[in-house]
Amino acid sequence: MEIGLKKQFLLLLAQGTIECGIPEIESVAEALNISLQIKRVNAFSPVCILNSVDENVVTSILSRTMLCKSAYELWGHGTSYESLKSSIKEYPEKWKAPYFSENRTFSIRVKGLGKKVSTSTQKKIIDSLEDVLLLEGKVMLQNPIDEYFIIEDYISEGPSKSSSPSGIYFTRFLCDGQRHLMEKYSLKERKLIGNTSMDPMLSFLMANLGLAMPGRLTCDPFVGSGSLLVSAAHFGSHIIGGDISYNILHARGKSSRKGAGWRKRDETLRNCLSEYGLEKYFVDVLLSDAANHAWKTKKELFDSIITDPPYGIREACSRVGSKKPGEVDIPELQDGQVHFPEQMAYHLDDVFLDLLAFAARLLVCGGRLVYWMPVYRADYTSDIIPQHPALKLLYNCEQVLNRHSSRRLIVMVKVSSNWDEEASIDNNIFSGHNSFRKKYFNQS
Repeated sequence: MEIGLKKQFLLLLAQGTIECGIPEIESVAEALNISLQIKRVNAFSPVCILNSVDENVVTSILSRTMLCKSAYELWGHGTSYESLKSSIKEYPEKWKAPYFSENRTFSIRVKGLGKKVSTSTQKKIIDSLEDVLLLEGKVMLQNPIDEYFIIEDYISEGPSKSSSPSGIYFTRFLCDGQRHLMEKYSLKERKLIGNTSMDPMLSFLMANLGLAMPGRLTCDPFVGSGSLLVSAAHFGSHIIGGDISYNILHARGKSSRKGAGWRKRDETLRNCLSEYGLEKYFVDVLLSDAANHAWKTKKELFDSIITDPPYGIREACSRVGSKKPGEVDIPELQDGQVHFPEQMAYHLDDVFLDLLAFAARLLVCGGRLVYWMPVYRADYTSDIIPQHPALKLLYNCEQVLNRHSSRRLIVMVKVSSNWDEEASIDNNIFSGHNSFRKKYFNQS
């Protein structure tokens, strides 16, 4: 990477169980109508380089991202400290000079990726760069005006750690991402929570991948406790959902969580949104069977659909229907009577086929479908991803759950209005009752 005449920025991605940092950045950029040139150093390193953009573009992107931890203006790069110093010298003076003023306080730290750098080593490294850093201000470790980081990347291509850094970067800290939202929206602080409530980090990730924005409408057809829609509402999208469970939508009966007892009347999605000042984005939640949904229209309604269908681990997946063979007589209801229809098993292959048909019909063109798909890792091949002629696969990111199982975060975009064609799965892996559950729990 050579320092050119346009600024470059270094982005540090969070390292965890899901590798979806680049897709999130690209999605946020699309939502904000920003054109990006982004490159990851290698498949294992959390370092990404963003080329030829303005500083305000970078801060706009990080005002939404969860998996991009922080951003830095890149002043120099090398594979050794000699090459790093040469690179810093080549960085245009017009961009460095404003920070060399004696009126600016600063700090310099060394950050090791994949290796801890001792305090004594940090001091030697910082001292070695004194001749190329003409910083005249006062050193201040707490709350300085400018923060500089020397980033040593020891994460090489492969499982083994490198003994020497594969890349060394000198940077000026710009801003952090939005990982503080994980604490603000912690599930521990919510009244409305269920067995399948999504972790806040993943909820915000899905909202970003779905391009949740002001003026848009986001739907979750398996809404449950609404954790995904809370994140979409945080980004200004109006939200609507459906679920087959009357009790969870209307705060009735006992909670499915162990030891939680009876639900309180305020354990609703609308009240949950009001706790965060987001009630104005609430449209409605509908009692709806995902196999025979409530939106009977030919109009394209939703800008995004983000959802986590139940797949039989923490919650069973069911649809309206009779477990008895043959036709079932449904009695006439008198005024004031309430009928709770019988439910039957809803197999995973049908869940995904119905979900894609739902998205193909009700998404606007360019709208996105974002959903989780469970996978027994030994069985995974690309042909198990459900397909629909009206939907194009954009991203397929794996989150490892344990040594034998994972789930895939699937992102699709609607590319045509030919919704009357059928969805398909070129594999029978999801066929049959509790297909994934049986494999998940029957491990030797």
